[in-house]
Formats: sequence, C-alpha cells, structure tokens
Amino acid sequence: MPQGFFTIEQWKRPAPRAEAQWIPVEQLRAGLTLSDAMRRVEQMGKAGFFRVQKVQRMIWAENVDGKVKLRKWQASRPETAERKAPRAAKVRSAS
Repeated sequence: MPQGFFTIEQWKRPAPRAEAQWIPVEQLRAGLTLSDAMRRVEQMGKAGFFRVQKVQRMIWAENVDGKVKLRKWQASRPETAERKAPRAAKVRSAS
C-alpha cells in the first residue's frame, strides 16, 4: 500500500494565450494512503478534473556558505518543516 506525502491538484482551463496549469488545492500529511487521498477528493465535492501527486520521501536541504547540507531532522508535514527550519537557522547562527 503506497504511503507518502500527497498533493491534490485541480486542472484549471487556461485563459486565452495563457498556459494551462494544475493548481494545488490541498496537501495531505504523511502516513496517509492513496485510498485516503482519493477519499478526500470525493469529500471535497468539487466538480472538475483532479490528480493526486505522491512524494515517497522528502529530503530537506539547506544552502550554507555555498554548500548544500542535508538536514537530519524529518518533518511529516510542510508546516512542521517551516517551524523547524527557522529554529535550525538560529542554532547555526548562535554557534
């Protein structure tokens, strides 16, 4: 059973002379299944054409002094990563 981070996107018809695009409408936390993501699309009750993007693993990296450093901490949702990232920067600048 596939698990990972899921993003539900909706197809938006382009305006004249504009590129067509997929618009993210919801991100689902880690640990949910594809069935959970499909159920969420049904629960939204919106008409339209949707796709579910799955990312199996997110690796967080930071550019420090021109070099990419991989972060050892993990986040199960984007909001957690946003909370951790500023804290990591403060720890580095204090040392």
